[in-house]
Amino acid sequence: MKILAFGEILWDIFLSQNREITKKKIGGAPFNFAAHCSKLGAESYIISAVGGDENGYCALEEAKKLGLNTDFVSVLPQYQTGFCKITLDNGLPNYDLVSDVAYDHIPAPELTTGFDAFYMGTLAMRNEESKTAFREIVKRVSAKEILFDVNFRKNFYSRELVEELLSYTTILKISDEEIGFFGKGSAESVSRDIAKGHPKIKYICLTLGKDGASVFDCKNNEFYQSENPKSKPVSTVGAGDSFAAAFLVNLLKGEAVEVCLSNAVKLSDFVVTQMGAVPDYSADLLFAELGTKKQL
Repeated sequence: MKILAFGEILWDIFLSQNREITKKKIGGAPFNFAAHCSKLGAESYIISAVGGDENGYCALEEAKKLGLNTDFVSVLPQYQTGFCKITLDNGLPNYDLVSDVAYDHIPAPELTTGFDAFYMGTLAMRNEESKTAFREIVKRVSAKEILFDVNFRKNFYSRELVEELLSYTTILKISDEEIGFFGKGSAESVSRDIAKGHPKIKYICLTLGKDGASVFDCKNNEFYQSENPKSKPVSTVGAGDSFAAAFLVNLLKGEAVEVCLSNAVKLSDFVVTQMGAVPDYSADLLFAELGTKKQL
């Protein structure tokens, strides 16, 4: 299967109180998602841009190590590679997503056909140049499934943008922190309301942290709730991205919805026990013992 992601590649730069760099990690939700898809056996591509700087070339090396195809990653010497400055304030992280970086200027590449799925989020749409490229791409990609992983970041989104992306979406993934944007009520009631207004959507995935996750099968009017994950989290970075990747890859393999959900929770439950968004693991990890409960 061939999966194409669109969006940011960036470095998380951790700063001390004296503003000195303590560590840096490659990331960006589309990058993490694409890397997990690759680890799960997909032919995984990402459309993005990096700068002609050390961080850009290091990002390309990291992508190749993780099995990503970088044919559609542009190197733009006039811009810095994307990065996010992270500082701690009384133990709580503050994020400064630096603007006017390479992923704000993603050009639309010449695409081959034959992608089974396409992934998109909101952050890379904050600049009109990348948004224009996205609009060209989404019209040409003709993928069977289009996954919208909301991933709200600060004020880099709008209701107008979300509605536009929903108009393309066949699989929607949102978190318990984001569901309030879509309405009030239970996960099931909000999912049903979203489905009524957006007939293209087939599945709505809601991640619920310690309470697992749910999926609403819009076409069959069935609601699935996972069992609770069992692990004690060390870091939640990348957990949602791994969930989205596992759900999509299993769906493309033809697995039943309840299997897709169980395996997605299984993988994200492992990722939270590790430091790093894309830790080492084998696809065998997805032979899950977690179950699901179906509600009509």
